[in-house]
Amino acid sequence: MEHVVIIGGIAGGMSAASKLRRLDETVKISVFEKDEYVSYGACGLPYYISGVTESHEDLLARTVEDFEERDIAVHIHHEVTNVDHSNKKVMVKNLQSGEETFVHYDKLLIATGAKPIVPPFIPKEASNVHTLKTLNDGIEMRKYYQNDNIKRVGIIGGGYIGMELVETMVELGKEVFVIELQNQILPNYDEEMANIISDSLQDRVGIRTGEEVKELKMSEGKVTSIETDKNSYEVDAVIVNIGIKPNTDFIKELGLEMLENGAIIVNSHQETSIKSIYAAGDCATSNHLLLNKPVNIALGTTANKHGRVAADNIAGIPSTFDGILGTNVVKILEWTAAMTGITEKQAKQENLDVEKIVIKTNNHASYYPGAEKIHIKLVYQKESRKLLGAQLIGQDESIAKRLDVYATAITCGLTTKQIGMLDLCYAPPYATVWDAVQVAANAAK
Repeated sequence: MEHVVIIGGIAGGMSAASKLRRLDETVKISVFEKDEYVSYGACGLPYYISGVTESHEDLLARTVEDFEERDIAVHIHHEVTNVDHSNKKVMVKNLQSGEETFVHYDKLLIATGAKPIVPPFIPKEASNVHTLKTLNDGIEMRKYYQNDNIKRVGIIGGGYIGMELVETMVELGKEVFVIELQNQILPNYDEEMANIISDSLQDRVGIRTGEEVKELKMSEGKVTSIETDKNSYEVDAVIVNIGIKPNTDFIKELGLEMLENGAIIVNSHQETSIKSIYAAGDCATSNHLLLNKPVNIALGTTANKHGRVAADNIAGIPSTFDGILGTNVVKILEWTAAMTGITEKQAKQENLDVEKIVIKTNNHASYYPGAEKIHIKLVYQKESRKLLGAQLIGQDESIAKRLDVYATAITCGLTTKQIGMLDLCYAPPYATVWDAVQVAANAAK
């Protein structure tokens, strides 16, 4: 009987385990997860902390017992500390008993995800400093921030998670401010687009861009102030979200091909550079469909696709994952920001000959109540007008699905002219005669 070992029990790992069991009822599947929970929606953590999602159990897609009923052995509180690919075995440590054992495998899937980057100025002993990555992090933070004595919260890092937690803290009635090293929040966006949101939030949220945190001052085991190169800020609590790093330190001597940040380079079959070892999720790369090179963009959507494709190939069914555009959307209070493909900033870094267009248009007919403005920026090839990237900012839920039209268009290689002539639906409550997607495309020259 073939034995497949999966390291990591969240999105990529459990997606692979489930698909593999559907494909093969005889294969032995063992999953090792160092945490307490498996198969949960990590993207929902900010909403659980704020109380919008009532119970952490609502975030669980499946439990350990659910998997065991399907003959998938899930070992929680077990950490793989070493991989011996020559002898096809892994060293597994039981985190509760401390016992270490070797487990042999025929095929191995590494799906260990990523971990928060913790800068050196963060004191390990501080009881009021948090990072958010796991369900246990969310459970701890929900309990902590329900305390009314926690009034002023400083968030270090203005990326996706940091800005989602701005909404969380506002929902909890906290005074919150964000410190971002870059000159804008949402550094993955072009500055002119990100500033639409930051300018709107300044009266409710302290947004401090272009500031570098130098020190966290402490008293009686707690951080009392954040010291930057420009200012000092008193705090009751601190949340650190300056980025994540693939959780691959335990295999750095294995000899796998990796990016500089430790992401495991895989081919379109999720195979690594070592035979019989696969990788999926935030610890692995994906091919960028426009840049045609391996990139490490951590998204739950990608992790689940990685897992399915890995399972196919482990089962002997040829299957490929062609790649990604980095399509994402984030909610920040009443604002929605969404992007796909490459930004103008990226295009310049890649020395691409591009044009851009930035417009503001209605989400639906102006004479129908509730019309909102949508800000759209498109980046496209100068000569062919082939679309390369889109960014949308606004206060309308339709932004997420309109962005999906652009993601589809880029994947299919459409030009702005072709997008302008798409047969999209229209009724006054939902769109204008020329949908916002088309208004922006038609403005491209």
